Amino acid sequence: MLETLSRNDYTRPEGAPSFHVKLLGIPEIHINHEPARVRGEAARRVLAFLLLASPHVVPNHRLIEAAWEDGEPESATEQIRKIISRLRRDLPNGRNLISTEAGGYRIPSGAVHIDLKTWRDSNERARMLMRGGHRHAAMETLSDGLALWRGPALEGLNGHPFAAETVALHEERHAALEAWCRLASKELGPSEVIARLRREITRYPLQERLWEMLIRELSSSGRSLEALEECVRLSKALADSLGVSPSSRIRSLQLGLERSVRGAPPMSQPGPHRAVPKESHVPRTKRKAPGAVPPWIIDLLRGQEPNPAYVSDRSWNILHGNQALFRWFPWLAKENANLMRWVLTDPAARSCLHDWEDHAAVFLGMLERTLRAMPEDASLRSLKAELTRHPQRPRIGKGEIVEVDSREGHHFTFDLPHVTPEPVNVVSHVLRSHGNDGLDVVILTPPRNTLPGGSFG
Repeated sequence: MLETLSRNDYTRPEGAPSFHVKLLGIPEIHINHEPARVRGEAARRVLAFLLLASPHVVPNHRLIEAAWEDGEPESATEQIRKIISRLRRDLPNGRNLISTEAGGYRIPSGAVHIDLKTWRDSNERARMLMRGGHRHAAMETLSDGLALWRGPALEGLNGHPFAAETVALHEERHAALEAWCRLASKELGPSEVIARLRREITRYPLQERLWEMLIRELSSSGRSLEALEECVRLSKALADSLGVSPSSRIRSLQLGLERSVRGAPPMSQPGPHRAVPKESHVPRTKRKAPGAVPPWIIDLLRGQEPNPAYVSDRSWNILHGNQALFRWFPWLAKENANLMRWVLTDPAARSCLHDWEDHAAVFLGMLERTLRAMPEDASLRSLKAELTRHPQRPRIGKGEIVEVDSREGHHFTFDLPHVTPEPVNVVSHVLRSHGNDGLDVVILTPPRNTLPGGSFG
C-alpha cells in the first residue's frame, strides 16, 4: 500500500506552492490554501484522473476515457497533449507537477497532498496495529481515516472510468467500517457501534451491507425486536426505491430473528463478527447440486472481484455468482433466479438497466434462437410459456426481436444507487468451458478491459 519513491518522484522545493487535493467527496484542489480554478470540463476531468492515479503513470487512452464521457473526438490524442500543456501553464509549478512518461503522464509521489493517499495509509497503519495487538490504536486510526470522507467519492465526476473507481473506493470504505465496528464493539461497546451505523444508513440508505451490520449488532446485543424492525425498514426502503426485495442473507437473518423472538431454537448462522470462509458468503440458493459447477469455475468467479461474474446454464438459470454480482444485483440472489426471467419481467430490471427495451429485444431473440436449436428442452419451453403469460412481459413486436447467440461483447449501463450514485458502464464477456457443456461463465468489466473470448479450460 505504501509507495516506494523512485528516482523520478517529486520533492517540493522550498517556497514552492503547496497542493492539497480532496477526492473523498466533491473533488477540491487548493493551492496555498486557496481554491484552484481549472479551465474547461475536459481539463478538470483529466487532472482529477491523474490525481486519482498518482503516483502511477496514466496511459493516453485512459486519459481520453476520463476526458470525454460522451464520445471522444477524432483528434483525442492531440487534444490530451493540449490539455496537459494548458494545465502546466495554469497551475503554479505545473511543469514539475505533471511529468511526461512513456505512453502517458503522471503526478509524482510527493507533488501533492491527497486525502485518498492519507486514507489508504491510515488503513495500512490500522492493519499493522491490529497485527501487533494494538486494538484501541487501530480503532482510532480507522476512525481518523473514515472522517476524511465528506460524501460519495469523486462526487460529480460522471461516467466511465470514474464510476468504476467510485465502486472500488466504496468497497474499501465498507471494509474499513466493518473493521472499525468489530474493534469498537469491544473497545467502546455496542451502543457506539449502533449509533455509528444508524448515521451511516442515513447517508447511504440503500447500502444493504450497512443494514446487515446494524441488524447483526442489534441481535448480538440482545435487541432482537429492534433488529427485526430494521429488517422491515430495509425491505420498505428497497421496495420503494428499487422495487426489489432484500438479499437471501437478510431474509435468513430475519427468519432467524423471528424464530428467536418466538422462542424457537435459532437457526445456525455465523455470529455478527466471526470470520467465516468466503464460500459461506455466497447465498445458499446459488449452491446447486454437487458437481453442477466445478470448484475451479467457482474459484474463477471469485478471482474476478471487484467485477461481477456468474455461471449460468443454457436456460439462463443463475447457478453461482461471486460477491460483486450480489452486491450489484441483490435480486439475483433470490431462489431459482433466472437471468432471462429477470430481464424480461422484473420491474427492477427496467429501473436499473438503461435502454431496457433494446436489451429485452435481444434477450427475446436469444430465447427464440435457443428454442429452435433445442425444441424439446422442457425447461426452455416452460420458461417461454411463463414469459408469454407474464403481465410484465415486454411489448415487442416480432420484427423488433434481435437474434444473437449470446451477449458476448455487449455494453450495458446500469443505475445502481445502492452501490454508487453514478451510472455504471460495463461490457459482458461470455466464456464456455471445454468439458462443461451447458455452462456459460459471464464476467462484466469496464468497457476497455479485455478477456480471452470464446472458450477456455
